[in-house]
Amino acid sequence: MLNKHAIWFPGQGSQRVGMGKALSERHAVVKATIEEANEALGMRLDSLMYEGTMTELTRTDNAQPAILALGVAMYRVYSREWGYLPAMAAGHSLGEITALTCAGAITFPDALRLVRRRGELMQGAAAAGIGAMAAVNGPSPDDVAKVCLETSAGFADGSRIVVVSNMNSERQTVISGHKEAVHEASERLSAHGATVIPLQVSAPFHSPLMAPAAAQFAEVLGHVSFGEMDFPVVSSLTGLPYGNTAEIAGMLAKGLTDPVNWPAVLTFQKSIGIAAAVELGPGNVLKRLAPPYGLRVFAFDDKEDEAHLFAASRQTDAYSIELLNRCLAIATCVRNRNWNAAEYEQGVASPYRGVQQLVERLRETGEQVAEAHVRQALAMLESVFRTKGTSAEEQERRLARLQGEFGLRGLPGVSPADRPYSGSLL
Repeated sequence: MLNKHAIWFPGQGSQRVGMGKALSERHAVVKATIEEANEALGMRLDSLMYEGTMTELTRTDNAQPAILALGVAMYRVYSREWGYLPAMAAGHSLGEITALTCAGAITFPDALRLVRRRGELMQGAAAAGIGAMAAVNGPSPDDVAKVCLETSAGFADGSRIVVVSNMNSERQTVISGHKEAVHEASERLSAHGATVIPLQVSAPFHSPLMAPAAAQFAEVLGHVSFGEMDFPVVSSLTGLPYGNTAEIAGMLAKGLTDPVNWPAVLTFQKSIGIAAAVELGPGNVLKRLAPPYGLRVFAFDDKEDEAHLFAASRQTDAYSIELLNRCLAIATCVRNRNWNAAEYEQGVASPYRGVQQLVERLRETGEQVAEAHVRQALAMLESVFRTKGTSAEEQERRLARLQGEFGLRGLPGVSPADRPYSGSLL
């Protein structure tokens, strides 16, 4: 299996005609996911994705649900069929909503309708025809921001602005704003040796000009119920994980006006020791941004990468239901040193019940115990150890005994620093 890794989801611009078609023919779960999207939206999203015109598919209100649907479909193959569980997730702009959906914070039907509406609001802003965007290759984001500030200041009445809208890497930045200001900033940057490419959009995404659309989107988000996340999701605005579900609506609304800071996401990921990622969605644009950060990235939409991910998923220890029961037994017999009732409920009782219910379900269905199930049980144990105040020595001893008892090469999701063994495919 892949060692500790992140999953990434691309944003708008990654769409292409034919996206997901071959995959839906090979995986029943992909076909079912796209059909679920058709039903939720009341439209044939699959026809648009598989054989629509590029002009129609590129329309903001069509591209967004199409990209999200394929990202979720790929995630279901990755998690349900291959048994992977990520250590964290992140998405570039629109991709952040896909990440939150896969983490369980937003239901799939709600997410589809949400991004469809998001697309309509952004399309409405585009209809005004006053904005533009351009990709800037070469200078650092700070240098580009300085030129944007100088250009905006040149319009004395403040009637024209241009800002940095996307920091994709240390050498790739996108600017956004009024057409005239974007054009002037582009000329200044070109004169300093930058390669500037006008983007084929008429709306100034991720700029203050999107404030009316953001306000309307905030109203829409106010009607969505957000659930707890199964794994951390890192915001592409701040480069930090969401602290709780209460932050989601505000952050997603700000996403229409505030810049995407993808380097901050990658820097955070590296800082917590995650050196690999899997890109789920059409294309491999995020994989192409990763080399300067020394991260190893597999793109699901790349045939070689997909074959590697599948092969790695087969190279796993055989897990038994007794392993899950043993984790429950360890959680019970570890001495408790924490008498705070609320902390005990959250850190011990609740995750313990979750694994109990998992074991009952596996017994009823006869389903094979997968790595994702073992990871849930081990995460429960880690939570119990932490909450009950178990010493590091006792944790290490119990994990080593668990590994030896079941003849495992390693314990998935437990980092080498926490265990007396090592080993990884990456």
